[in-house]
Amino acid sequence: MNKALHNTTTLEQYFAPFRKNIVRIDEYFESPYGKKKIIYADWTASGRLYRPIEEELLNNIGPYVANTHT
Repeated sequence: MNKALHNTTTLEQYFAPFRKNIVRIDEYFESPYGKKKIIYADWTASGRLYRPIEEELLNNIGPYVANTHT
């Protein structure tokens, strides 16, 4: 059991730099039961916004993209 706990901690440390770049990862919302932490569970289908990718799109790709319908 101790080894499993150590592995979990090691994995959390390894992924911490990635986690901190997820946009609004520690967000809360007001519910009828008080303030609750948002739990995101659909990582397979869509994931959350990831700051380095979003900044790349915003700064280096977005300026060259136009609406093809106008």
